Amino acid sequence: MNTKTLSAADAKRREKILNGNLFAVIFMVCAPLFIYNFFNSLYSFIDTIMVSQISAEGVSSVAAISQIKDLFGSIGGGISGGAGILIARSFGANDIEKGKKYVNVLTTLAFIVAGFLLLVGIPFAQPILLLFGYPEELLAIGTGYFMVQIANLGVVIFNSSFIAIQKAKGDTRSIFFLNIISMLIKLGLTSLFIYVMKVQDTIYVAFATLTSQVVLFFILLIIINKKDSAFKVNLFKFSLSPEYLKKILVLSIPIFFGKFVFSFGKVSVNAMCKSYGPLVVGALAVSNNICGLITSPGNSFEEGGSTIVSQNLGNNNKKRALAAFWRTLLVASVIGIIGYILVRFIFQDALISLFSKAESQSTGAEASYFMGLIKQINDYDTLSIIALAINAAVLGVLYGFGQTGLAMIINIARVFVFRIPVLWYFQTFHPEMGAECAGISMGISNICIAIMSMTILGIFLLNLRRKDKKESLKQQQNADGNN
Repeated sequence: MNTKTLSAADAKRREKILNGNLFAVIFMVCAPLFIYNFFNSLYSFIDTIMVSQISAEGVSSVAAISQIKDLFGSIGGGISGGAGILIARSFGANDIEKGKKYVNVLTTLAFIVAGFLLLVGIPFAQPILLLFGYPEELLAIGTGYFMVQIANLGVVIFNSSFIAIQKAKGDTRSIFFLNIISMLIKLGLTSLFIYVMKVQDTIYVAFATLTSQVVLFFILLIIINKKDSAFKVNLFKFSLSPEYLKKILVLSIPIFFGKFVFSFGKVSVNAMCKSYGPLVVGALAVSNNICGLITSPGNSFEEGGSTIVSQNLGNNNKKRALAAFWRTLLVASVIGIIGYILVRFIFQDALISLFSKAESQSTGAEASYFMGLIKQINDYDTLSIIALAINAAVLGVLYGFGQTGLAMIINIARVFVFRIPVLWYFQTFHPEMGAECAGISMGISNICIAIMSMTILGIFLLNLRRKDKKESLKQQQNADGNN
């Protein structure tokens, strides 16, 4: 199909990604995602601050449930991630018809996954929470919140699919602006519930999130079905074509499994930290949110890098795909270093002080105790910032090359090879260290995983070079034989 069949904007983006200056391409694709992810992490951080106005237990409840919710969300993240890679390759190859078929299968899978989550997650909310180690003392304030979050997840699965389609085209600007609208709705409603209506139930925070995602769903649906859109979505055109379904699942299952196991590991860490009291779970979440102000935007290099690599591979330009990765790694590393300095040495105390009202309703612990726990963990947690920036760039190129199995190994090792064993060691042999163990395990595991991901990437690139040499030698021999 000729590029003239694309909209002018789509054709221009495609041309730039395939032939333009790579640093400019990285900025074009990754900058909107970076800003969006920053604001996304910022509103999660503000959300946590608002919930802390209710109680420190509220923070712990929201944190524990968010990580259990991520277990279920990994299914949707897996299918949208795998399909997004294939849609991007089709777009890069200018095979729009093939891309449309992947879009139809992706939409059908979104319906199936969303329906499954709603049918299982809502009726069995309490058993699920207890199964994954949710503190029983928080069950009364957490069950309703979890049920609303499952409903929200059903909507998010569709939104993630729509965003994956836009991202595959390199259209990250629209993603940025649309999610800013969603964020403003979410923050506005949460502020109304907590500061104006002065509610004392975290379920209202979940309702604010659900409302913002429903609004985002309808706006995305309109945008993606514009007259000149390359990949329109028909929610009632179901397709599970074996040929395209198989290709999506081959890439999606490792992504899902890696995300699921990683999320399960985080839930396990929370369960291990329960021995220090429920406030430590909240302090760990706050520390993660503080670091997330940098590490979450850094994920733009994973998402954007995957799009750039996938489109160039679809255009049979492996050399440019690899060149894009090395430049992405450089940019990600520089931002990670700057982010570490800002969070650890300049803004840490100011950010922690925002939780100065988070007193415990059940134990009577003062806010200063909760703030002390946060700092104790965050001093080590910040060591993750540079490491995760490097890891994001590596995952981006692995996803782009379709090496989702290698990415899965990295995500599993991050928790079950490095984090949980390190936490177990300190809890077993140095119990006097208390909650500090949680921060140490975060820092060590993320540094180790950056080293591991670069090692795995090095092996992959060496194998890729050997394969290319063999193919080149074979072609040369065929040419000599024909002569």
